[in-house]
Amino acid sequence: MGSVLNKETVAADKETAGNGIVADTSIVYKVYPARWLVLAVCCFLALSNAMQWISFSSLSDEVQMYYRGRPANGSMDVSLVTNQIFQFVAVFTGFGGMYITDNKGIKTAGLLGTSLNVIGASIRMIASIPFIESHLVRETLLHAGSFIAASAQAFFLVLPSKIAECWFPGDQRAIANVLSFVANPAGVALGTIVPSVLFKNYTHGNPNSWMFFSFTLGMEFLAFFPFILALFVRSKLPPTPPSASSAAHQNNIGFVKSILQCIMNLQFFIQMTLFAFAFSLLWSLMIFLDGPLKDQGYNMAGYPTAVCAVVGTMTSLLAGHIADKTRKFKEIIRVCTVGFSCSVIILRFFLNKPKTGPLDSIIVYILCGCLGAFSIPQFPIGVELGVETTFPVMEATSSGVLVIFGSLFMFIIPFVQTYTESLRLFYQQSWKFALDVTCALSLVSVVLSLFFLKPRYRRLELENAKLALEKEEPVVTARTVVSDIEMR
Repeated sequence: MGSVLNKETVAADKETAGNGIVADTSIVYKVYPARWLVLAVCCFLALSNAMQWISFSSLSDEVQMYYRGRPANGSMDVSLVTNQIFQFVAVFTGFGGMYITDNKGIKTAGLLGTSLNVIGASIRMIASIPFIESHLVRETLLHAGSFIAASAQAFFLVLPSKIAECWFPGDQRAIANVLSFVANPAGVALGTIVPSVLFKNYTHGNPNSWMFFSFTLGMEFLAFFPFILALFVRSKLPPTPPSASSAAHQNNIGFVKSILQCIMNLQFFIQMTLFAFAFSLLWSLMIFLDGPLKDQGYNMAGYPTAVCAVVGTMTSLLAGHIADKTRKFKEIIRVCTVGFSCSVIILRFFLNKPKTGPLDSIIVYILCGCLGAFSIPQFPIGVELGVETTFPVMEATSSGVLVIFGSLFMFIIPFVQTYTESLRLFYQQSWKFALDVTCALSLVSVVLSLFFLKPRYRRLELENAKLALEKEEPVVTARTVVSDIEMR
């Protein structure tokens, strides 16, 4: 593939000249324009899958009646089951995604992920056809499609760090990770805004409406796009590595040993907990907030979640740029955990009083934007920090462990919120105690980040050492051995 592409020549962690060539006489690494195609596959896959995950959260009543035909009456409603399927499947398929991505390569993982995503979207679309009169068949097909689509998470959630390491130079890795991860909240924004607009005048009890079919058909087309892009990815790796760490990285530890090495690393375990709190507290809170907001007189549909996702996307891009230029990974995490905790606590106290005017809605939107601004950047920066901490463990393995732990928390936290709300302790409005628990968990993450997060940047240490060594002795880094390419 490299022979037919215009190559940009770079040295690891150094500034490029205007013509793309670095004046480093000892070593030359190369990056290829095709890296943006590989990244685009991951981004659009994440966006499409996130939209399928969250799309029914703001339509709980409509979904309940269309797919089940009767109110929940205390049982788990259809939209919650659909959401939880994504978290449950992510935990149990994540290990397979890690293994395939690290051992079979980015190309194979991309094809599998996009295929599962489009097949799942197709089955969900079929479940929405009004000609299917049985609500049991509709709901069964919906959950089966969600299960298959959720399996795609095993690949796109571990691909960002792998793509960043294998295809991007050192000064672009963080932003590559950010672009991959912000596609997820972008999908969340679409998945909350689009149904809120489409179903504005929808009649709940109409089982013959084509509205759900039209909506799921649109998600099917969106899922098909990254699948087409994945077909154009020609190689699992670039012929020449983009950085010193990519050139030196070898998969000689073993899959099981790599996982154990991650878990036994105390600093990485702290990062796992921080990542899990950032991931689970944000999205479970945004889903849970619908009830308290309605109870206090707000009628916002899914717009707070959309605002949270959009603002978080923008701040993630800023955080990625700062991380690339400064390497201040842990400092960014610390600022984000403190900011998120403060935002949750302020929102909790603000919701003590009912809505009194339009200004109250604006304040809620601002606070929800702050939640996204401080939580979402922790996803890509946390993954990048995890790779640094566990190097030379392969990227998909370390990031996969983080994502699986986060998905496990995301599966558990909604049940914790529901249970604490059912206890009806201390307050007449039981949801207040559930929000108190969320605030307490956010304070735990603050303590962990400020006093216990002290990682060692192993990958950066290697690259800096190689740069110093190469000034004295030239090193050949181009991948000329086929077995090395196959190994990566």
